[in-house]
Order: sequence, then structure tokens, then C-alpha cells
Amino acid sequence: MIAVGMLLAAGTPVGEPRAFEGERAVESDAAVEEPVVASPAAAKTETAPAKYTLPPNFTFPPAAPSAKPKRLPYPRLVIAGGPVIGPHSFGNEECRSEESRCETHGTFFGVGANLELRARLYKPLYAHARAIVVANASPRDPVYKGLWGAGIGVGAYARRIFGRAEYLFVDTFGDDQFARPFGTGEVGRDTWAHHAGLFSVGARLPFLRRMTGELWGGLMVGPRSTRTIPDEPVDRRTLLTFLVGFNIAYDLIPARAR
Repeated sequence: MIAVGMLLAAGTPVGEPRAFEGERAVESDAAVEEPVVASPAAAKTETAPAKYTLPPNFTFPPAAPSAKPKRLPYPRLVIAGGPVIGPHSFGNEECRSEESRCETHGTFFGVGANLELRARLYKPLYAHARAIVVANASPRDPVYKGLWGAGIGVGAYARRIFGRAEYLFVDTFGDDQFARPFGTGEVGRDTWAHHAGLFSVGARLPFLRRMTGELWGGLMVGPRSTRTIPDEPVDRRTLLTFLVGFNIAYDLIPARAR
């Protein structure tokens, strides 16, 4: 009875087995732990990836420039054209000391245009055909109104320079007569033949993938000129003159890609 009273005083229900286990019951209670449940906020904090911030003075490197398309050498077919100057002829000049002056008549100075078609034979070697038309721009009693011609030739073309030789068939149009110097009333005639040769060199400047500027010039040998003036011997000579031009060349058929 005394033991039961003590238990009731301690607040332990009668019949509880652990009431008689003394200190062991307390130790077992301490050993029982409730499971720990992580809060949603803590889980989100643990799984979120780390955020990377660039330094304030960081700059991205510039993008690499796109490579320009490579210009293939030796196009198979080229067309070129542009202005041309020449040929020329000095005409007949006469000077009088008593008048302290000279007069020149029957001159020719061509200004016009040319068109060229060029086909590759083998690597830098090309064959070409040319058409040319010029007007006589000489201001001193000109002979003929102009000249037209057609030529064929061969040449070697590098990226920056070229050289060629060609045959030209030429024909004049207009009046072949000219007044004799100092207006004596006599009229002379200048008759040109039809054959000439041209030897030229030039410089090339590619400025687009299929276009090139070409500055060229050279010696023109011919045609033969026969000048007749009354009471004077016939003057037969081969004209040594020039042609100078600037062409824009376009690759109609580029080289085959390798």
C-alpha cells in the first residue's frame, strides 16, 4: 500500500510497466527521437545552382571576320571594255620664217572605245579578239572622221601585270583629203592601208571577286600611209603610233574550283 501511494503521488498510472524500470525507462525515452523533416525553403536553398556574375570590366572578344571568298586564278572566259586613245598621225607641217609660224594639216588623233573577249588557252596564256572604234579628235585640219578595227592576239596574264601581242585590221571612214599648209588652194590626200601590229603591256587591279581594272598601253606599228601632194614626191611611210586604254574586265566563266 505504501508503494502504491508513492506511485500515485508521482503521477504515474498504475499498471504502467515502465514505472518499475527506474532509470532504464528514462534512458529509453531519451533514445527515442522524432524524425527530422526538412522544410521546402531549406531544400530549395540546397539544390539551387550557384549564380555566376561577370566582372564589371569584362568584355566579350570580337567575332572573327568571315573569310572572303577566294578568287580563283585563270578564269576560262573574260570580257573587257573601256575607253581608248590612239592611233595618231602628225600630218604635214610647213614653216615660214618670214611669217614666224608653222601650220600642220592632215592630222589624226583617235579617241574612242574598245571591246575585248579573252579565252584561256593554258594557265596564264590567253587568246583574245578585239573590236575598236575611234573618232578623229584632232583640231588641226583632220584627215578622216575616224577609224574602226578588229584584232586577234595572244597574251600572258598574271594577277597584277600582263603583256600581249596582236594583229589589227583597220579601216578608216570619212574624207581622206586635207588642205596644203598656208592655204595655197592645193589639196593633198592621205591613204591608209589596213594592217597593223600592236604590242602592249598593262597593270591589273582586282577589286571584286570577278572584276578587274586594267590600265594598258603599247606600240602600234602600222598601218602604212601614202601621202600625195601636187608637185611633191609621194610620201610613203609606216605609222609608228600608240594605243592606250583602261578596261574593266569581268570573268564570264570563272576557273574551276579545285
